[in-house]
Amino acid sequence: MIPQFDSHYDVIVIGGGPAGSSSATFLAQSGKRVLLLEREKFPRYHIGESLLSGTLEIFKKLNVLDELEKRFTKKWGVEWIWGETRNKWTTYFKDAVSIPFDYGFQVERAEFDKVLLDNAAKHGVHVREECKVTSTILEKDRVVGVEFETLASSETRSARAKWVIDASGQGGFITRKNQTQRWDPILQNMAVWSYWRNARRGEGIDNGNTFLPTFSDGWWWFIPLRDEITSIGCVVDRKNMDRLKERGAEDFYRDAIARTPELAERLKNAEQVDKIRMLRDWSYEYENFYGKGYLAAGDAACFIDPLFSTGVHLALLAGYMSSLVVNTLLEDATADEEALLSFYDRHYRRDFSRYRDQVYFLYAGQASTKEDFFWKARSIFDRPNLEPRQAFISLIAGSFEHRGWYHRCLQRMGTPAELQRIVTQISDPDQFKEEPAHSGQTLRVSEGWQVVDDFAIENDRLVPSKTIRTKAKMELPLTPVVDGILAEVRRGRGVDSIVATLTEDGKHASSNVYRSLADALTYGVLELADAPAVQRSAAVLNHVGG
Repeated sequence: MIPQFDSHYDVIVIGGGPAGSSSATFLAQSGKRVLLLEREKFPRYHIGESLLSGTLEIFKKLNVLDELEKRFTKKWGVEWIWGETRNKWTTYFKDAVSIPFDYGFQVERAEFDKVLLDNAAKHGVHVREECKVTSTILEKDRVVGVEFETLASSETRSARAKWVIDASGQGGFITRKNQTQRWDPILQNMAVWSYWRNARRGEGIDNGNTFLPTFSDGWWWFIPLRDEITSIGCVVDRKNMDRLKERGAEDFYRDAIARTPELAERLKNAEQVDKIRMLRDWSYEYENFYGKGYLAAGDAACFIDPLFSTGVHLALLAGYMSSLVVNTLLEDATADEEALLSFYDRHYRRDFSRYRDQVYFLYAGQASTKEDFFWKARSIFDRPNLEPRQAFISLIAGSFEHRGWYHRCLQRMGTPAELQRIVTQISDPDQFKEEPAHSGQTLRVSEGWQVVDDFAIENDRLVPSKTIRTKAKMELPLTPVVDGILAEVRRGRGVDSIVATLTEDGKHASSNVYRSLADALTYGVLELADAPAVQRSAAVLNHVGG
């Protein structure tokens, strides 16, 4: 039953895609009255069908994971033909860090998006489809509501709220009017795609894998869906767009397949079952992801080249983070609004930038090896102790662990046991514990880092916290354990003494202490005291790494 429309809500969400539906659901779970306005009638077609395994954790929080398990194809990894040779190489999500699910989904977006929107309604969100937002309501330059038209009756209505979340997609209803849009000068591409039946897929566990081969003008996606249907599209850069237009999309698409032998082989006995579709795929970001009375989420904030299938992932991450920020502001009248909004912008933009930087490198690295790609991923992943291949896989899988604001949440009560197990083993604390070079080692506090104000998750809100920010702009949460370690190091205590003190009377788990010691060393917050600088660096890499 559809809830009775009201003119006043806690939050209004514009757009019913993944960003809007997830943000609305999380807020409704926290007891907020939410109105969601969607211009279309779901289901409606949308591209962006390959989902990252890191996203499944958000689905679980949304209470929708079981439903998705029943409906969609699982993918366990990604097959690549990328780099200086035409040799295929495969990465599996099971090798990523801090992800309790070692698979993702390949989805038909029309059905997938409807599942998320229906889930929002089940959680109490007032969902209104076929309602086009026409203007915002302002009071002293602050957004306090919207006016919208019900398309079925052409009736104009208005609703007010304490906060508005713009999840209106690439149209960016509020952001386009209030923020400067920055187009990426490099990632200005065009996508051309269609659907095929009976394309040859990988065998066994590789049956649902995404396949990403390159060709002379760009790269392909090969995404296995249900009922032997496969989404197959190519992405070409701006310099090849004119050639595409001159030849026509159909001819260009067919010729590009012929020039990609590994793909042509998979399509020998396949049948094209849909029309050719085209979409300009230019990456962009807005100057700010928030303003007075509103936040932007999903494509209304930023869009990146789809190479890593990041669209839905970033949208859901934004939905989760925006709900935390808005819920905090609604429940705590003393909360620092500007600090919370800046936190949202900074962390959301940082994830966007990580993926963009790696996409830059992959596009520029056609003559590189896969090992080059792995090392680049490690340099941008914010966990310097990760083995390069593991960093690359964790990046494309959508790992949360490197995010300081989320890392704190993992240490709280109620974190899934399996996720806790994975997290506490990342830095291999047992190896650290047993390594003679570390066991009795004296440490010292290094220079060049600072403690800054930050936030941490506490249930469905953000609370003030502290973070260590290094010279390389990496961030390590200043947890009670890390704070205790620093205090003991300043007292001149060695590793054995530190562990004994911090685990006394069950104060902290030994695995947490060893892990935090490893983190502090690899982030450069601590260093080995009795070795020259070169040896200290070597010790860190050799004994504490991944």
